[in-house]
Amino acid sequence: MSMTFKHILIVFLLVSTIPVRSQQEKKKEKPPKEKKEKKAKELPENIEAFPKNFLIRPRFVYPIVSINVSNRMFGKGEKFAYMPAMPGVVGLSLKIKKVYISAAIQLPASEALRKKYGETKFRNININIQGRVLNWGLFYRDYKGFYLTKYKPYYPNWKEDSLGFPKSPGLRSLEAGLNLGFNFNRNFSMNAAFAQGERQKKSAGSFLMGISERYQRLEADTSFVPPTQGPLYPNLDQLVYGNFTSTIISLGFGYQFVVKKFHFTPVLMAGSGFQIQSYEQTDRKRLWINYPTYASAKAQFGYNGDHFFVNLIYLTEYNTIPLKESRIKLFHNWLEFGMGVRF
Repeated sequence: MSMTFKHILIVFLLVSTIPVRSQQEKKKEKPPKEKKEKKAKELPENIEAFPKNFLIRPRFVYPIVSINVSNRMFGKGEKFAYMPAMPGVVGLSLKIKKVYISAAIQLPASEALRKKYGETKFRNININIQGRVLNWGLFYRDYKGFYLTKYKPYYPNWKEDSLGFPKSPGLRSLEAGLNLGFNFNRNFSMNAAFAQGERQKKSAGSFLMGISERYQRLEADTSFVPPTQGPLYPNLDQLVYGNFTSTIISLGFGYQFVVKKFHFTPVLMAGSGFQIQSYEQTDRKRLWINYPTYASAKAQFGYNGDHFFVNLIYLTEYNTIPLKESRIKLFHNWLEFGMGVRF
């Protein structure tokens, strides 16, 4: 009997330990399942993420940049504009995980182009991190060397055949800053539209908001304001340099039309803010606060395959530097073609 009782006791103890072990194993298995479910919920149903973390995209850009000046005093003063001499730009975009880096170099200008329009030195660098809800980017744009367009009202006897356009090699426009963008619909992806780091499966749109902190600098010489216009632009005449720091808030809307792996995306933004102005003329220094305006429109059409992608992008951006009686309008227009692969 003692042997039987011992055997029963041993069996009872063994059986009683089994549920305890299974419960402990279940507790250990629960956290990974919860994590997997949480990760699946983070990815919207309309967005497809690519498992490849590396993207390379060669691109060709045709930029149109201009500095337009007009008078704010009830139509007094003539408008005038400067443009850089740039035949085109080639660049490379790299995406490593969420970081998108883009840089470009200017194509060499021909001798005929330099003679007619002068020579522009150029730098353009962008670093972006594209998220589905929030994206931010750093930008740096630097142009030096412009020519005066539609110069005949100011230089009626100018000989374009031998001299080309009137040139301002010392005129420089520099912009640098930080852009923050907010997307209010997780089923709409700016990343899929313009960076092609992921893919949008169905058509969708969203209201957008942007916050921009930007520093702008203009360097000029005494010929920046054309002849006969100096008295009508007292705050620009004899300009040496100006520093302008702006905070701009913009609102807009974007929509991506999707047909299989083809997509078309227009985006419109507009806004305003405040600007601290510090500029120097040959005979005085000035400090002022003013209110710039901002607007941008861009659109892209492309194909976003599993490995290969291609798109065409048009971008126009407009922002102002209002100086009492004058308004300086900076336009940046880009027509960009790019294609690439993911690794």
